[in-house]
Amino acid sequence: MDQKEISRSYFTRVTSGDLDAVYELLAPDFVDHDAPPGTPPGPDAARAFAGAMIAHHPDSKIEIEDVFGEDDRVALRLRWNAEETGYVQYGIVVFRFEDDRIVERWSAYMSAA
Repeated sequence: MDQKEISRSYFTRVTSGDLDAVYELLAPDFVDHDAPPGTPPGPDAARAFAGAMIAHHPDSKIEIEDVFGEDDRVALRLRWNAEETGYVQYGIVVFRFEDDRIVERWSAYMSAA
């Protein structure tokens, strides 16, 4: 898979409940620059966050609206929707890659009005 396919795969697999995908797609020293202060590096924190999101919004679906990539970076424009809980959020996520693993993440989100 190329970096764009890996990025798409991350969101589709994790939001469908395949939480172990983080260990395959994220580097062991993965850093989420938008995680809460004190969050340790590595896939475990990403897995815990994804699990909490799924628990709070079990019917959550993700739409990947755009994917852009250049060099070692991929940006995705996303939309999360969970009808049961009324959760709707839009966001942009940027991944940085080393080889075929995601090593860094930056994001910006906005809830639907």
